[in-house]
Amino acid sequence: GVLEEYAMDFPIDAVRVNGEIVVSDLVLGGVVRIDKSIIAPLTVASGLATDGETLWAADYGTGEIWQIDFVNPPVVVATGLNKPEGLAFEKPGQLVVVETGTSTLTRIDLASGNKTTVVDGLKLSTPGLGAPPTWWFDGVTVGPSGDIYISGGDKNVIYKVPNNKLR
Repeated sequence: GVLEEYAMDFPIDAVRVNGEIVVSDLVLGGVVRIDKSIIAPLTVASGLATDGETLWAADYGTGEIWQIDFVNPPVVVATGLNKPEGLAFEKPGQLVVVETGTSTLTRIDLASGNKTTVVDGLKLSTPGLGAPPTWWFDGVTVGPSGDIYISGGDKNVIYKVPNNKLR
């Protein structure tokens, strides 16, 4: 059964980091705690990822990825993404992000901000005509084997990208 329930305004994604649940909420305007206090204001908050201590947040509206370490102010670690949605920690120093604007899965090197296409030609959701602009959420996760799984929201598809596949 349900162990905990939290009423949020318009949650898009949620993760547990440092023992705390953190939510990207469209109405609240960014990344927030369960008590709805703002951690980082974003234009259009979308995907979240964590390694358990550090948090990364995608901004669908600006194409940026923010790094939040809860000690220093949030910083932008990647720019120029096209409608980033799903976001996942792949391994130390790397994230993967679903770019719905280009129908690609992109790998981000956190030290340099460099982006590499992992796979393209994905059948993903189209932007909504209202709220939320993401309409459907196209997510990504990395399994224990290193395989990457991508969900294509309104296309009813799950993609599996075998470990270390790079175009």
